[in-house]
Amino acid sequence: MRHYKAEDKSNTIGIILVGLGGAFLLVNFNLIPVIVENLVFNWKGIILLIGLISMATNKNKLPGLLMVGVASYFIMATYVWQEYHINIGMSRVFWPGLMIAAGFLLLNKRKVDSKRKASGQSFDYLNDSNIMGGGEVKVRSEQFKGGQTSAVFGGASYDMTGSKLAEGNHTLEVLAVFGGFTFIVPSDWEIQMEVTAIFGALADKRKFVKTPESDTKKVLHIKGFVLFGGGEIKNY
Repeated sequence: MRHYKAEDKSNTIGIILVGLGGAFLLVNFNLIPVIVENLVFNWKGIILLIGLISMATNKNKLPGLLMVGVASYFIMATYVWQEYHINIGMSRVFWPGLMIAAGFLLLNKRKVDSKRKASGQSFDYLNDSNIMGGGEVKVRSEQFKGGQTSAVFGGASYDMTGSKLAEGNHTLEVLAVFGGFTFIVPSDWEIQMEVTAIFGALADKRKFVKTPESDTKKVLHIKGFVLFGGGEIKNY
């Protein structure tokens, strides 16, 4: 399994920003067709860009795929209306489709929760997505080993005060786009953060950090990408 490095993510984001800047230069010199400019250089293009950055920099591809899909739909709907005067816009397709998709997501979430309860599955690995919503999750594990979580136009709070970190180095991948997280952790956890933030931040706001009682090396690396969002790590 590949482990993403902060340098890899920074390079990817840098390449995308250079490409975006070049595209704006082409627009300013009228070197891009007007129809392409009207379709892409607006809020739809911003969502598409965020989705591409998310897919390029995170192992969890679902949030990025959703944003790319939504942006592509609106771009296509605008093109079809401008060229053929056929309305496949929000009232006819998007909102009904969104309700159907939300229903399937809720049904699938209930199945996953039921399987976890039936099997007694622990939270040794966190795997959570928050899209236009969120909540509070109590993470209870005797051998927490990281995982991944995302927040897109939503957020979540993870209470890990009753958990223990497994021996070794572990990674928790995070993605926040117009959303964020709160991680409540035990005071003796060693945490190292490698988060790329654009118009946002993930801050360590722990009031105190206690030195681990044993010599065993236990480290949680929090890595990821934050855009117009963020969060905090804290304890009581």
